[in-house]
Amino acid sequence: MPLESIIRLLTGSPTLMAVHAWSLIGVTALSLLLIDRPLAAIKESPSGDSLSRAELAVSIVLILVVVVAAGTTIFIVLSPGEGEKFTEFYILGPKGKAADYPTEFMSRTPQTVIIGIGNQEYQDITYVVETFAVQSRFDAATNQSVIGSATLLDRFSVTVPHNQTVEQPYTFRIMDPNTDRLEFLLFKEAPPDDLNDHISASYRDLHLWLRVH
Repeated sequence: MPLESIIRLLTGSPTLMAVHAWSLIGVTALSLLLIDRPLAAIKESPSGDSLSRAELAVSIVLILVVVVAAGTTIFIVLSPGEGEKFTEFYILGPKGKAADYPTEFMSRTPQTVIIGIGNQEYQDITYVVETFAVQSRFDAATNQSVIGSATLLDRFSVTVPHNQTVEQPYTFRIMDPNTDRLEFLLFKEAPPDDLNDHISASYRDLHLWLRVH
C-alpha cells in the first residue's frame, strides 16, 4: 500500500489513531523495563556476559522502534487529512455582488450574470454548465410550481483546479416572454441525453425568477 494511502487511512480513522497511540505507549513502557535490566546486569558483571549484551541489543532496537513510532505519530498529526469534498456553485449580479440580478427586462435583450464555481473536490475537474429557459405553472393539487416546458439555452465546460474558484460572466437572451425562470445546472460528469432528467441529474442547480416583457 502506498505511503500516502496509509497516512490517509490513519488520519481519517480515530480508531486506528487510538490503536497507534496505545501501541506507542506499550512499546515505550516495555523499552524502559528492558533498559533497566541490562544496565543492572552490566553493573553486576563488569566484564559483561552474553545475556547482558543480548538484553542491551534488544533495548537498543526497541528504543529505535520508539523513535520511529514517535516520528510517525508526529507526521500523522501534522499531516492534514482529506476533508469533505464539495463544489461551490453560485451566481452574482453583473457587478460581482449578490445583488442587482437581472430579473425584469424586455425579451430578446442581452442580460449578464456572473457564474462562480469553487472546486474543493481534491482533484481538477472539468464541469459542464447548462442553462434553461423555463416556463412553469402552478399546480393547485400540490400547491407547488411545476415545470411546463424547459428550453436549453447554453451548454459549456469550465475547468477548475482543486482549491480554486473560477468566476466568469455569462450573457443570455430570453426570447419567449412567457419564460418565468432561468435555470443553471452544474454537472461533474457528462449530462444525460434525456433533457427531461437534467435538473434532477445535475450535481448542483440554481435559478432566477424572471419577469420578461
